[in-house]
Amino acid sequence: MTEGVAPATLARLGRGDRLDDVAHEAGLAPDALRAAWRAETQRRLPDYDGHRRVGVGADVEILRDDRGVPHVFASTDTDLFFGYGYAMAQDRLFQMDIRRRRGHGRLAEVLGAEAVEADVLARTMDLPGLSRAELERLAPETRALLDAFAAGVNALAIETTDRPPIEFDLLGYRPEPWTAFDSVVCAASWRWQLTGRPW
Repeated sequence: MTEGVAPATLARLGRGDRLDDVAHEAGLAPDALRAAWRAETQRRLPDYDGHRRVGVGADVEILRDDRGVPHVFASTDTDLFFGYGYAMAQDRLFQMDIRRRRGHGRLAEVLGAEAVEADVLARTMDLPGLSRAELERLAPETRALLDAFAAGVNALAIETTDRPPIEFDLLGYRPEPWTAFDSVVCAASWRWQLTGRPW
């Protein structure tokens, strides 16, 4: 992080330390830390304006309606899915990472001991293995679209390396590159959760 609230301060806030205690140890007044926090969260909001030169074959347009819902327009399916991955990552990169970790059985790596039970369940169910088999059965056209979606997600993640969604700094890590496999793992995780079974 090159500016804003110090990484150590964000990590302490992420652990749940009281803001007044964190401010005191950082030599700040609580109101000053609150103001810095507000500025930092604003700095982390997605930038929906402007043009980017990223991995598409032709122009892709992402228009957001008055409710912020993205509408992606492209001349090819591959570019469309790239834009879809990019737009989804703008809005949900942290949620996407937590969902894939849930499916892989890797939540405890970032959330600690309270997530071990969910990891054990995902690994006992072998959601990664089932997802790998499903990925291998996909039609080449479908796999190509999942690869394009992953490329869009990764383009956004690279663009925001220094200012990712604030949850990543609160927990002290960065997302790994997205893959087609991750998309399938997320779908498997959702299928399990939508059955109404406890997670």
